[in-house]
Amino acid sequence: MAGLVAALLVAGAVNGVGPLARVPPPSEVSDPREMLARSLQALIDASSVHVEASLRGQVPGSLVGRQDPTVPVEGTAVSLDLRPQDARSHLLLGSPTLGIGLEAITSWDTMAYRRAAGPWVTGSLGSVVAGTGIDADPLTLVGRVRTWLAQPGAPTPVATDVRCDAASGTCRRVSVSLGRSAGDALLAAIAGSGGASVGATSTDLVLETDAATLRPAHLVVTTRNADGSLALTLRVDCSAWDAPSVIADPPSG
Repeated sequence: MAGLVAALLVAGAVNGVGPLARVPPPSEVSDPREMLARSLQALIDASSVHVEASLRGQVPGSLVGRQDPTVPVEGTAVSLDLRPQDARSHLLLGSPTLGIGLEAITSWDTMAYRRAAGPWVTGSLGSVVAGTGIDADPLTLVGRVRTWLAQPGAPTPVATDVRCDAASGTCRRVSVSLGRSAGDALLAAIAGSGGASVGATSTDLVLETDAATLRPAHLVVTTRNADGSLALTLRVDCSAWDAPSVIADPPSG
C-alpha cells in the first residue's frame, strides 16, 4: 500500500498534479485565474504593505440616509498600513461628501476605532463581519477564490502584459467582468435588504500585478446599476512591500 501511494504521488508530480507537483514561480504563471489567486496570496504572505485607495462616482441617497436622489463620493480616500503576517492594520478613512472621518487599528480579532479624533471604541473584527455574509478568513480565502473561478459559468479573466511602476517594470493586467453577483453581495452586506432598491448591478475588475512576483500594484473596480444612480470607481494602489512598519496595539478606549 505504501508503495502504491508513493507511486501515485510521483506520477502526480510528473503530470503536474498532487501535493508533490512543482509550483511554478510567479513569473511563469500563465492562467489569468491563477494570477488573481496568487496575487491575493502574495498580499497575505507579505510582512507589510501600504495601500492607498480612492473612490469616485455617486450612490443613491437612500443608501446613505440622504433625501437627495444621488450623493457624490468624490474625495473619499483610504490610507491603510497592513502587516498581514501578524494580523495588524492601521486605517484612515475620510469622505468629505459623506461626512465620514474614521481611524481604526486592529490586531488579530481586536479592534479599536474612533471618529473625527473622538474617543476610542473597542470591539472585535468578528462582530463587524458577523451577519454580513462575508467570510473574511484569510486561511481559506485563496482556496475559495480558486474554487469559485473554476466553477462552470464563472467569469473568465483575460491577461495582457503592460509596462507599469511595479518593481519589475512589467505587470500582468488581468481584466474580468464579475457580472451582478459581486455588486449585489456587497450591497446586501452594507445595506441589508435596502440594497435591493438599487436593482441589478454590474461590476468589472482590472488588476495590474507585478509580473515577477504577482504582488498587486494597482486595482480598479467599477460598479454601476441600470439607471446610473449607483456608479462607483474604486482605485487601489499598493506599495512599500515588506518595508519596516510600526503599528501600535489598539487603544483600550
